[in-house]
Amino acid sequence: MKKLLIIIALSTIAISAKAQVYVSNSSKVSFFSKTSVEDISAVNTTASILLNATTDSLYVRIKNTSFTFERALMQEHFNENYMESSKYPISSFRGKLNEKIDFSKDGTYTVNVTGKLNLHGVEQLRTFNGTMEVKNGKITLSSSFKIKPQDHNIEIPKLVFTKIAELIDVNVSGALSPYQKKGS
Repeated sequence: MKKLLIIIALSTIAISAKAQVYVSNSSKVSFFSKTSVEDISAVNTTASILLNATTDSLYVRIKNTSFTFERALMQEHFNENYMESSKYPISSFRGKLNEKIDFSKDGTYTVNVTGKLNLHGVEQLRTFNGTMEVKNGKITLSSSFKIKPQDHNIEIPKLVFTKIAELIDVNVSGALSPYQKKGS
């Protein structure tokens, strides 16, 4: 009986503790490949970001087919030949902030987040640097980093090897708002 009361008490505390969760379903992820032969850039403005400020957890989810390119053929090659989007439709990152942020206090913070980047079905432990601005209960975050396609088993055919950079520049930015349950 005593164990049952403890379990009920802990459950009540866990349920009543409100998690500070911030979300965005319209975050921007862009990448740029620069070579002497060709520059390639793409943008996705439908990335989802979820930040749980209580646990310092960050999750980013990107639908690969939502990237847009300046030329339709580039987009087709990206989805069919490189990302194999029908086989790997989602790229994601799941990690934790390395710094403790006071989300109740407005300010701009330099942050690092460590976690698993899943790209083209290959997961890698990575640490990314970024900036987080807390203002009026909303959070804006941004990060820039590089990705090496071969680290994620993305094969670049020899025919186009000179057109795609060895390191791809990636930028992520999003404006997150407190999560509101439907009907709240």
